[in-house]
Amino acid sequence: MSLTSTALVVKTDRVGFMEAWAIQRALVGARRADAIPDVIWLLEHDPVYTTGRHGTRTDLFMDDAALVARGARFAHTDRGGLMTWHGPGQSVAYVIHDLRGRRRVRPFVSALAEAMADASGVEGAQSDDSTMGAYVEGRKIGSVGIRVAGGISMHGIALNRDVDLTWYQAITACGAPEVVATSIAVEGGDPDRARVEGALAAALGRRLGRELRQAELDAVLPAEALRIARESVAVEG
Repeated sequence: MSLTSTALVVKTDRVGFMEAWAIQRALVGARRADAIPDVIWLLEHDPVYTTGRHGTRTDLFMDDAALVARGARFAHTDRGGLMTWHGPGQSVAYVIHDLRGRRRVRPFVSALAEAMADASGVEGAQSDDSTMGAYVEGRKIGSVGIRVAGGISMHGIALNRDVDLTWYQAITACGAPEVVATSIAVEGGDPDRARVEGALAAALGRRLGRELRQAELDAVLPAEALRIARESVAVEG
């Protein structure tokens, strides 16, 4: 298996944000050590609002009690970008990608945004890497938010399949209050999760120049690494 030409595609159902973040850190460590090839991890989250390292909690208009009442939480993360939402009906792709050597970040971000537009299957969907997202006539259907450390990327993209768009009414999304959120379903596309995530993996493989291979998460990371990642979340509370 070539580490430079292959990406493992991992698909899981619903994973809590903090657990997924901890597992990503383990994946990044393994990729940096050249123990695994690139990874494209497709999943959904329980409802969660997140902001990037330069973001602010004031972009979320609910206090902690209101969040709990609605079954959501908030997390301040180490990715780029500002406030956004993740939850049911949205496909998240965490892309653990080797950018060491002569690869540059800007073309990588462009590839992520273009892959979302490709996978949406919505007529008129276009990427815009200057605002880190995918749009349909100005309505935002997908977002990009990444971190690159030691030449390895983490975090990734979120594409709205068929979400409850009222979640976005509680935030200034991505620092752009004038931009309306939309979804594949609202735009008349096919929001079937299997179709979208299959198309998204294929588009990422094509845009990033990777041959895709399916894998299970517990086959990518040793059981001990997964255990430590999950236990770290329990300790953090």
